[in-house]
Amino acid sequence: MKILLDNCVDVRAKGLFVGRDVAHVIAMGWAEHSNGKLLRAAADAGFGVVVTVDKNIRYQQNLALTPVSILELDVARNRMQELEALRVHLDDAISKCAMFRYVSVRADGVRETLFAM
Repeated sequence: MKILLDNCVDVRAKGLFVGRDVAHVIAMGWAEHSNGKLLRAAADAGFGVVVTVDKNIRYQQNLALTPVSILELDVARNRMQELEALRVHLDDAISKCAMFRYVSVRADGVRETLFAM
């Protein structure tokens, strides 16, 4: 499953997804896309998951109709040290993205899943 890191996610976070096909919004030339346009572009390009730290995206998008799964990295501060703490739960979170439209993960594990596929 191809993974796209949102603009708000540090590009170094690609290293958290070992063995996965990961790209960053900036590398794709989509840095200026709004969330809705970004999700459609990601789906059109074959991405299955968009990874974000944006806690509001779930309220801004109709998740039942989202063309890709959204994985929220639920951290207090968007710093690599906090993102690194999620590493042990990311494989589980990505596997849940195959079944749900929205998955939230924090340092103590997968917290929430919404909208089964």
